[in-house]
Amino acid sequence: MITTLIAVFGTLAGATVAGVMQHLTATRTARTATAEQRRKALADAIPALLAALVRHREQQFLKIVARREGQADTTEARQARYAARSAVTSAMDVLHMTTREGGLLAIAQEAVDAAFALGDVPDAEVDAAGLRARKAHTALRTAGGALLYT
Repeated sequence: MITTLIAVFGTLAGATVAGVMQHLTATRTARTATAEQRRKALADAIPALLAALVRHREQQFLKIVARREGQADTTEARQARYAARSAVTSAMDVLHMTTREGGLLAIAQEAVDAAFALGDVPDAEVDAAGLRARKAHTALRTAGGALLYT
């Protein structure tokens, strides 16, 4: 009788341990999948913001060149600039929804601020503002790559 009870308890204990191990493995797999999904979302968000910043700076430089050449600002040109600025804002929103990495978000905000400031500087300060925007862009690219591939 005792032998039978020991065998039954041994079987139950073995089944319990197997169940716990299976649960722990499933939980670990789910965490790994979630972490990979977050990394993928971040890997998409950073280049999207970088591309939006490039497009915004392009529009600002086109405005500056047109102003220097004495060309009137057109409705189409303004619409393109507003669309480029909105794309930057949307891309920054996605980055904020993707990560809470404060250092990366601060670097991204600096790149956004530098790009937005470019269109408002006097002609004498365009070169310095452009350099600041490009350096901020490079800093974001570098920080994003380091975060993704470390």
